[in-house]
Amino acid sequence: MNMKSAVCSSFVLCAALCGMVMPLTHAAPASASPPAEDCAEPVLQQVASFDPALGQLPESMTADDHGNLFVSTVGGAVFQIAPDHTVTQVATVVLPSGGQLTGIKVGPGGLLYISSASFTADPPAAIVWRVNPRTGEFSQFAALDPSGFPNDLVFDGDGNLLVSDPFLGQIWQLDPQGNASVWLSDPLLAGDPAAPAIALHEFGVDGLAFDGQKRDLYIGNLDFGRVLISSPRGRHGARELSVLVEDPALKGMDGIALDRAGTLYAAVNTQDRLATVDRRGRVQVLTEGAPLDSPSSFAFGTGRGDQHTLYVANFAILRFLAGEPASPGVLSLRVQVPGAPL
Repeated sequence: MNMKSAVCSSFVLCAALCGMVMPLTHAAPASASPPAEDCAEPVLQQVASFDPALGQLPESMTADDHGNLFVSTVGGAVFQIAPDHTVTQVATVVLPSGGQLTGIKVGPGGLLYISSASFTADPPAAIVWRVNPRTGEFSQFAALDPSGFPNDLVFDGDGNLLVSDPFLGQIWQLDPQGNASVWLSDPLLAGDPAAPAIALHEFGVDGLAFDGQKRDLYIGNLDFGRVLISSPRGRHGARELSVLVEDPALKGMDGIALDRAGTLYAAVNTQDRLATVDRRGRVQVLTEGAPLDSPSSFAFGTGRGDQHTLYVANFAILRFLAGEPASPGVLSLRVQVPGAPL
């Protein structure tokens, strides 16, 4: 089986691309503000390019404290992008048949925590892996419900790992030993079976991002273009879930990131769009169209002199599976406010 066939099988999206996937659109809906006329269009720079023929489709990206970026690709390869933008493959996670890597975060000791998932429950691929980027060694950290689709990851202030599951409409919590429990389940986290952004399957809760104090968790719902906030309420770990905004300009949003001023960046995968949401829920289209190609994830620069850089993963999955020219890679743009601490 060639790599394209393997990736198609992994995603079970080939049928969807024969007319079922939400078309790529580039016109901002009336409810969203276009880029301000007095602001220059953000300039996207190419940082790294990957080979789609080898399954190097970057689904997620994260940064460590030393200016390195780490990228997970659907085929199982994990890459490091050094501060000088040198790209090195640091690991290959051997996945169950039909599985693909999804989210990635740097955890304690500089180890990488990477989720995997599949569109089928057999063989089980709903796993969180722990990877040593220095040696390439990997091991299973936790196995989750095989009918789910573990996706984005974020660490809370107590060292627990939260994992979004857009198929099950919930967020898992993994303690430092890898024991799993349901952290949050709510109808607002579910996908939209009536009008999914990717019609093969509904996708609910997806992107996760804590604020700088790790108090409020920002949550993206892919199908509804909805941003929610889970905030502490009273004692004993109780939390309150509220909707910040729901907007057609955000439908198909994948990864999210927060800057230190509380502005949320959204990678609107199915619309080749980057958008922002301010604290009041106002949506603005930052930029859209080429060179964006199914943007899926963000990482703010952490190195010296790089904290005003926002890195964007070009997943490129839709064009790749459609047999169109695809541009998987990592882009960058300059921003005024650095990112919130991870």
